[in-house]
Amino acid sequence: MEDDDILTPSLGRRQILHGAGALGILGLMRLAAARSARGTIPAPAGLDVSDLVDGEALQTMCVFTPSMTAGPYYLNLNIVRTDITEGLPGLPTRLYLHVVHASDCSPVPNCTVDLWHADAIGRYSGFANQGTFGQTFLRGVQFTDPTGQAYFDTIFPGWYPGRTTHFHLKVRPIPSVELTTQLYFRDRLCRRVNALPQYATHGHNPTTDGTDPLFRPETLVNVLGTANGQLQLQLTIGIA
Repeated sequence: MEDDDILTPSLGRRQILHGAGALGILGLMRLAAARSARGTIPAPAGLDVSDLVDGEALQTMCVFTPSMTAGPYYLNLNIVRTDITEGLPGLPTRLYLHVVHASDCSPVPNCTVDLWHADAIGRYSGFANQGTFGQTFLRGVQFTDPTGQAYFDTIFPGWYPGRTTHFHLKVRPIPSVELTTQLYFRDRLCRRVNALPQYATHGHNPTTDGTDPLFRPETLVNVLGTANGQLQLQLTIGIA
């Protein structure tokens, strides 16, 4: 049995988002695809995620998203942009986020969403001890639309010793309220990505979801598949 099977949240904690929520996600995917059609990139070479897709029904958890540490590499840069890659090598990845009220799954519009993460070899931008002082790659801010949706174009993150692979996220429905959390990936997905040429020199992450004490299954991202040359991921963020 793989770690993925052990760590999947129980169905008793899931609520399936139908109707407006699911249509909102599908609508955002279509809009994003149309915007990127002018510069479509090749499909992710050597990556098959067909057996990891979480389902066409877009089954997501509508529960309170746990708060987690921001870690040592947060920067309050407030760079508003959808594409945060700055041309860095890595697996092109689109992350769809749906911010909702956990009590009733209603959308949270005009919410500030701040994403940052490591590059393919585990470095964060903007820090001298990472050799990246003054750089801003893989950091950006977006705002949710009337259906609570936002998305980022990025690359799949690399890893660094002691942590499983992850994104960092801050969500601010209003300036005085903030949720800081981290988003995780199933180990099977990470192993496949780390075998790709852009990641292979860094090797496989020895820290899995099951051995990272900070891991929370509530923030495992959903795999939608591949489209427009990108790995497509999605997660619903539940706030008060």
